[in-house]
Amino acid sequence: MNDVMDDPELSTLLHDAVADVEPADRLAEIRGRTSTPPRRFGWYAAGGCALAVAAAVTAFAIVGNPAQRADDPGLAASPTPTPGEATHPQHTDDPGGPATPVYYLGETSRGTRLFREFARFGTGDPGQLALAGLQSTPDDPDYRTLWTDTLLADTVSDPESGIVVVTVPDTARERPAGMTVAEAELSIQQVVYTLQAAFEDPTLAVQFRTESNPIDQVFGVPTSEPLAAAPQLDVLSLVSISDPGEGRVVSGTFTAQGRASSFEGNVPWRLLAEDRSVVRQGFTTAGMEDHLVEWATEPIDVSDLEPGTYVFEARTEGGRPFTDTRTVVVQ
Repeated sequence: MNDVMDDPELSTLLHDAVADVEPADRLAEIRGRTSTPPRRFGWYAAGGCALAVAAAVTAFAIVGNPAQRADDPGLAASPTPTPGEATHPQHTDDPGGPATPVYYLGETSRGTRLFREFARFGTGDPGQLALAGLQSTPDDPDYRTLWTDTLLADTVSDPESGIVVVTVPDTARERPAGMTVAEAELSIQQVVYTLQAAFEDPTLAVQFRTESNPIDQVFGVPTSEPLAAAPQLDVLSLVSISDPGEGRVVSGTFTAQGRASSFEGNVPWRLLAEDRSVVRQGFTTAGMEDHLVEWATEPIDVSDLEPGTYVFEARTEGGRPFTDTRTVVVQ
């Protein structure tokens, strides 16, 4: 039986990923190079948590899905599919190009958080590919985005002096009907995290502007200054699956991997049949840090399972666990 995850390049990139990057304070440098007077970044409340949109642009250690480095440190994108492997049907006719990491909103046991997914939107400027992702429908039906082409313009600058500029229309100033305050604040962080991933710079700040001037607020969230990434444990799901991607076809064995911050570093996992019965289970380890740490399972043998659709689930340890799931198709 073949192992669809036996990819030497994938393994090398995961182990080379930066897992212990120390926070870097670049706010003084950024403020010294911008024309706007310095102000303090604000405090935001999202998902029942206080979000300190950092007073310094902070680097975090995050490990991603492999193939090329394209995310906040541990910057890697998803691998090119190998024989016996398939992507979600939405991407079977995609234009190819690099795997773009995009952050989306999703629900957890502790409110709305950000989850990451990889997709291919063709080739071109990484900022443009990131904007395409932010306005696209995620493969995972548990995720969502509130950005549309009427709320997010198609212009993003190249990074300069640690800042990337995103152009939005005046209509983005007010929070749309039906959007909660928490969703608004997380949507801003969604842009920050996605652009940091696109430009492979976890210290990058994002400045929102109209065509001519910085915009004072987007979705009602103060945006007059360049915005840093909020702390990971405040805005990201505390467990996420980088691979397999949604709808991946597997046979023989497959390996799952992702990131987590969990009690004592434990990451339990299960493979569920369509009737929700557990057909495989185990655990792996990540970390219990102030940032997400990579985890990976041993090869999971599915050679004796009936062909069909299954759900791989990873979670954190302890009460009110965070979970993330991916549908896999066993051949």
